[in-house]
Amino acid sequence: MAKKNNLKSVRLSDQVMDYVINFEGDGFNQKFENLVLFCMEQEETKKQKIAFLDQQIVKQYKKLDALQQISSEIGGVRRALTNLEWHANDLSDLMDKLLEDKDADPELPFS
Repeated sequence: MAKKNNLKSVRLSDQVMDYVINFEGDGFNQKFENLVLFCMEQEETKKQKIAFLDQQIVKQYKKLDALQQISSEIGGVRRALTNLEWHANDLSDLMDKLLEDKDADPELPFS
């Protein structure tokens, strides 16, 4: 353990005092130092995890954007197919009318 050259007096709220007292160590000074060292060790790990999660979020947003584009394109194709279906129905109605007219006039050139 490092040599302890720093003598400090601190004022703590009851909440902080309870937290320090419940940390591992033999006395208040050791518990406080262990807590600070633990936080220092965890800080780099947490920063790395946050950086990793930030990268994952960026990837997910890119995927979401790609899916939204595909969804938009599918919507356009769906609208085009619906339009085509309407035109096919109109054509079918016209063909039915022409066939009815043929029955009425046998000289029409289509069957």
